[in-house]
Amino acid sequence: MKSYKLEPFFADTIVDYENNLNPQQLKVVKEATGPSLVLAGAGSGKTRVLIYRLAYLLGSGVPIRDILLVTFTNRAANEMINRAEVLLKSSLSNLWAGTFHHIGNIILRKEGHILGYSSNFTIADKEDAKDLLEDCLDDLGLYKKEKMFPKKNIIYNIYSLAGNSQSTIEETIKRFHPQVEEYTQLIKKIHSAYQKKKNRANVMDFCDLLTNWLKVLQNPAICEKYSKLFKHILVDEYQDTNKLQFEILKKLASFHNNILVVGDDAQSIYSFRAADINNILDFPKTFEGTKIFKLQINYRSSPAILNLANEIIKHNINQFPKELKAIKNEGEVPCAVKTRDTYEQAKFIGQRVLELNSENIPLREMAVLFRSRFQALELEMELLKRSIPYIVRGGVKFFEQAHIKDALSYLKITINSKDEISFKRAICLHKGIGRGFAHKIWNKFGNEKKEFNEIEKTLSKRQLQGFKQFASLMMSLQKIKSPTSALREILKGYKEYCYLSFDNADERILDLEELAKMASNYPTVKQFLLDLSSFEDFKGETRTGSQEKEEVLVLSTIHQAKGLEWEVIFIIGFCEYDFPHPKALKDEKSLEEERRLFYVAVTRTKSILHIVYPHIKYTFKNGAIITRASMFLYELSEDTYEEWDVQGSTYYPQE
Repeated sequence: MKSYKLEPFFADTIVDYENNLNPQQLKVVKEATGPSLVLAGAGSGKTRVLIYRLAYLLGSGVPIRDILLVTFTNRAANEMINRAEVLLKSSLSNLWAGTFHHIGNIILRKEGHILGYSSNFTIADKEDAKDLLEDCLDDLGLYKKEKMFPKKNIIYNIYSLAGNSQSTIEETIKRFHPQVEEYTQLIKKIHSAYQKKKNRANVMDFCDLLTNWLKVLQNPAICEKYSKLFKHILVDEYQDTNKLQFEILKKLASFHNNILVVGDDAQSIYSFRAADINNILDFPKTFEGTKIFKLQINYRSSPAILNLANEIIKHNINQFPKELKAIKNEGEVPCAVKTRDTYEQAKFIGQRVLELNSENIPLREMAVLFRSRFQALELEMELLKRSIPYIVRGGVKFFEQAHIKDALSYLKITINSKDEISFKRAICLHKGIGRGFAHKIWNKFGNEKKEFNEIEKTLSKRQLQGFKQFASLMMSLQKIKSPTSALREILKGYKEYCYLSFDNADERILDLEELAKMASNYPTVKQFLLDLSSFEDFKGETRTGSQEKEEVLVLSTIHQAKGLEWEVIFIIGFCEYDFPHPKALKDEKSLEEERRLFYVAVTRTKSILHIVYPHIKYTFKNGAIITRASMFLYELSEDTYEEWDVQGSTYYPQE
């Protein structure tokens, strides 16, 4: 018997658009037919607009299966669907909605056969994909043949970035990982083997869900099928799309040309993930007859905060000009706070957080934002001293990071030769030494008390090379008393390990340099480690969702904070050579992204903003130097902020 299913009918649902939307939002909801670009300023209610536009289409008689809603997270998709269901008082279970990967998965189950996949293909998550890449490395014997070679996560990152940016492996390595350029041909060989291995196993990874989706859409019949099916396409966070996602959307919109994208070019800050701001800047050129809408009424921040934000972003040339306007009437003038050094910066924030908390602002309504992770070290120590509870959003606390624990493991061995945990961790950082070999070496070294030269006689040629490096470093460290000098010695060899092991190697090296800077306060390695032990008791963790509503101060990079909001924001380390990033000074496009990053940080604030910068900075290479505020502060009119000069003195490290 043939079944026949009725679609929900929404025409009789009464939605009060006029009283629930401001004029700018209402215009989008009712008039965004054809290609439409909605430039949604920070805090302007873009999610609300998408939900009401969806409701409007359904209420106008558009069948639910004819609409595609694309978001960047499943959480965002679920939130929109739930709110739309409440609005329409009906289920939207038949709506095509979700992330790019989710929609790609559904379509590839139906159409992947033209690429040689069966409908029951397996999806490998990131860790499974990296393990498969490691199998390819073993098959090709590269870890045995090469003196040093990039680790599996670096190779996966190169492969993923190449797909998302629609670039070649050569172009991707040159742009994102120039330190491994000498291995380009071998990495291409690995990627080829990796693709063959996946094809044989009927497996796709996350990147394949998009690259293969685009491949099937290049089939004219399939492209026509889905471009006809999706009469209306709604896309959230369009400024964060990459070249691959753009090409997919262009194919899907090719028949009806009804594509509405919502985003803010002023908040495009993820080029390091292959996001392409040109997708939004060039949208009117790509889609002829584009209607441009602007959402400029801000519901989050005070007039003074928005005055500063507008002043920041007007200095960018490549943008759609907007001017945010506040609904709120009150709010403090933002302040630029000059401190003596990073230690006084930390003390200021610790004291100010407690003052604001005593004025009934909860800790969870305050956040400290920074350009780079290393900038929060002194602050974390100050918060622990003052017993101010905090979390690091999207990551672990400073001393629980892998590279910090790696470096400290060497120091711990110099103080305690019986430290089996630190010995195994440190020796595994060297070529040819895995956990199994480390265990055997420890048994020979730790239990039998043999000297390094005795152990060398028992090792294979491959193990011997790594062990000699380890032994040489440890003998050097035994002669060094200064913890800063010891960390400098460790960092000499560890830098190469970083570049071959982590996709954010530069950031991790800065963390280690910051650790060495802090160590200059201590005369001996023993005293340094003794003091650190009190901080290591505080385990870091990633907290999301309901956990972030606990009574804790939030610490976060600006990139991690995008899309969130707090009553009070502290931006720290806002000084030259830290913000903007030094590399951005050579390229206007990069400099504009750094300015957008500042804009994003400022627009997280509801009412109180402190921009803090140290007058004296201790650097890894040059010691203590006099610095000044970021160039971005000097671009601003003086009436957009007030200056604070912290009174008092504090010790700053010298060597």
